[in-house]
This record gives sequence, structure tokens and C-alpha cells, in this order.
Amino acid sequence: MHPLASQLIRRPALWLLGSALFLAGCESHGERRAAGGALAGAVLGGVIGHQSGERDKGMLAGAAAGALIGGISGSAEDRRMQEARQQRQLAEERAARARAEEEARRQRMISQGRTVEDPELLAARQRAEAAEAELVRLRKEEADAIRKVKELEDYRAREAAAQAEINRMRGGG
Repeated sequence: MHPLASQLIRRPALWLLGSALFLAGCESHGERRAAGGALAGAVLGGVIGHQSGERDKGMLAGAAAGALIGGISGSAEDRRMQEARQQRQLAEERAARARAEEEARRQRMISQGRTVEDPELLAARQRAEAAEAELVRLRKEEADAIRKVKELEDYRAREAAAQAEINRMRGGG
């Protein structure tokens, strides 16, 4: 084994520092998880190996297993992130296409002299609101007239009933 590697394995603090520096340089989830897995595996492997008197071998085996598991996990995460980026990009492209098509349609309308300008929209809205207000007024008038007719019929019925009672009392007395 190379003397520097042997010294690194024998000094866990140096190993942890080197691993931390390596982790800082990782760009993908796969790399970070592989490095993190290697670090965790080395620590765990060193502890287990120390119990059996094979600390160096335990650290190396743990680091290898941790790197493998972390790399697989991180690669899957990288794929999911890439797919999400692609989906976002497709959605943005569809939205841009829709905006471009709408702008092209608007330009065609303008070139054909069929534009709808803001003053025209405002006037149309005002006419619609005025017509709706007139409809509300007429419905209220109609409801008031129907109510008055019913009241008139009620008063006439009361008058006729009272007059009939008066006639009965005069005629019978």
C-alpha cells in the first residue's frame, strides 16, 4: 500500500477531512451520495473492523460498499431531477409556442383590419352593463306592478266583504 494511503487510513481525522473536501467538489447527487456513502461506510467499517482487529480492511470494505450504495441511490435521484428539468423545459416550450401562436393570430387580425381596440371594448362593456341595468329596473317595475295588482284585489275583496256584512246588518235590522 502507498505510504500516504496507509497514513490516511491510520489517521481517521485526516480521512474525514479528505472525504469532506472530496464531498465539497461533488456536483451531482450520485457523486455526493457515493462520497457520503463511502465516508459513512468507512466509519462503520472501521468500527466493525476494529472489533475484529481488521480496522483497515473494514474501513476499505465499508467505504467501497457505501460508495456503491450511495452512487446507485444518487444516480436514481439524478435521473429523476433530469426528468423533472426536461418536463419543465417542455412545458416552457409549449407555453412559448402558445404565446407565439397567439401573437401571430393577433398580427393576422391586425393585418386584415379586424382589430379590437381598448376603446371599442370599453364601449361594448358599457352598453352591456347599461342593458343589464335596464333589465333589472324593468324586472323591479314588473314585480312592483304585480304586487300592487294583488294588493288592489285584496282591498277590493275586503271592501266587498265589509259591504256585504253592512248590507246584511241593515237588511236584517
